[in-house]
Amino acid sequence: MPVLFFSNSGLQGELLFSLFSQNIPNPWEKSSIGKQRHCLQNYEAIIIDCWQFDASASAKRFLSDLKKIKHPKAFLINFPPDLPVHVTEKLRQNGFHLLCDSSTSQENLTQKIKHAINSCEKRHQNSHANYLSLTRREQEILNQLTGGESNSDIATRLHLSEHTVKNHMYKIFRKIGVKNRLQASNWAKMNLLEEKI
Repeated sequence: MPVLFFSNSGLQGELLFSLFSQNIPNPWEKSSIGKQRHCLQNYEAIIIDCWQFDASASAKRFLSDLKKIKHPKAFLINFPPDLPVHVTEKLRQNGFHLLCDSSTSQENLTQKIKHAINSCEKRHQNSHANYLSLTRREQEILNQLTGGESNSDIATRLHLSEHTVKNHMYKIFRKIGVKNRLQASNWAKMNLLEEKI
């Protein structure tokens, strides 16, 4: 699967795209933020150039566009080194991996992206193995979780006690390697839905 590089049009984006496509042996595609959101799951990983991220109004629009990107392998590069902690925490909570800031050298940037993409492939293989280790009931509960259902709603729908659902949730979290409901939901969207296709 190709890797998608999001950057604004211009010399900065073209130079980075050229650097990545020549030095990282993956198929690459380039797009601007706000486009191609409908098919993000068709990409192995998403690399997002954040060089325009500052305190301006365009940065607020950029942050708003970032919130619309849902992909478990979304990496932010070239962000300001002095990005406030509350912003970085918010980005991490939204599922982004902050790979390297704008002070990173070209060689280091290329190496970090290569490593991140390779570790993504290993994680995908592990995710498939984790999927296979889930029981049918755990898969049903995880599917309900992707709809934003509470434990009590899931229990009612599947004719279980709330305590049983809670126990299943702990087992699911451990098996798929996540820490909370949001991460579990994102994992399920990428893995359970993939298997049904």
